[in-house]
Amino acid sequence: MTTVSSERVVRTEAPLDALRPDVREFTASVDAAVLRPVDQSVLDWADRARIALRVALVNEHQEYADEIARELDSLAGAGAAEVIRDTDRWRELPESRQALLAHCEQVALDPADAGAGEIAVLQAHGFTAAQVVAASQVVAYVSYRVRLLLGVRLVAEAGDGPVSGPVNTIEAGATADGCELPAPAEAFPVLRWVPWVEPDESAGADSSPLHQTLSHDPLVLAQRSALHDAIMAGSLDRADRELAALAASLITGCEYCASVHGRRQVELSRDQVTSVALAKAGPAAVADPRQRAIVDAVGALSPTPAALDAADIRRLHAAGLSADDARDLIAVAAMFAWTNRLLMTLGNAAA
Repeated sequence: MTTVSSERVVRTEAPLDALRPDVREFTASVDAAVLRPVDQSVLDWADRARIALRVALVNEHQEYADEIARELDSLAGAGAAEVIRDTDRWRELPESRQALLAHCEQVALDPADAGAGEIAVLQAHGFTAAQVVAASQVVAYVSYRVRLLLGVRLVAEAGDGPVSGPVNTIEAGATADGCELPAPAEAFPVLRWVPWVEPDESAGADSSPLHQTLSHDPLVLAQRSALHDAIMAGSLDRADRELAALAASLITGCEYCASVHGRRQVELSRDQVTSVALAKAGPAAVADPRQRAIVDAVGALSPTPAALDAADIRRLHAAGLSADDARDLIAVAAMFAWTNRLLMTLGNAAA
């Protein structure tokens, strides 16, 4: 439930109470920084709520959409949420806001189709680099949150039931599509990330291009970094986390993230086959039942809307993951729904 006053919005975090305290607390902090920043000069709360509502709707998370809709109506007047729900009514909005909403919806649905051309359209409508980054953070954060809410609920509700896994079609260490698997260095080359928006000059020339770009919103950058670091630690084995990051990035199509986390998974696991086979031949090439359950659960959570269900959670438990492990895994997959969308729509990977 959300209550709105002239000073702040307070969001109840009860659905996420089962998360580790650090992940839960950092999620609450970043929620405030993304959706209700003290400084509203870049994007005000109402515009952030409009974007958040549209992202929740395309993800088909009705409960969260209703929560944001109530917030938007409190901020912008009764009926404001209905305009966002009904795309035919977007014509009631200024053309610049229509363009921003259309871009944000595309980033939520399929970031692979939101590139430099779409950024140029926003710039032609007068949006600054800081506004583009702020809007992107809203889309990416809500993409994270709806997946986290779904996964945490399913872990709580999975219970007992049938557990059946798919049949692996490729032997471990053999071939991908009839060809010898490449070496990890070939499968996951080192790439650069090149921004499509002008970086924040105050970030410092010695920081990475991504850090310089996200520094247009330094508070969100700091809060998100703390959350990311918390999620990538915990009870679940680090190599399994990297496998989850890779699987999510492959589904979303983030070449840069797949390269980074494919290499890390190989380094941590000392397994020269699994990540390469996953990248080159898909989940059917993952022979180990535990790793396959992880890859399939992440694969079900990553699309928009997500397809994760209780059977996926029961498979994780049958493969040896505890409820805490499963929640850690969901947090990783949800975080990479966020990370992938930033890297794929604010810039691109280059050799």
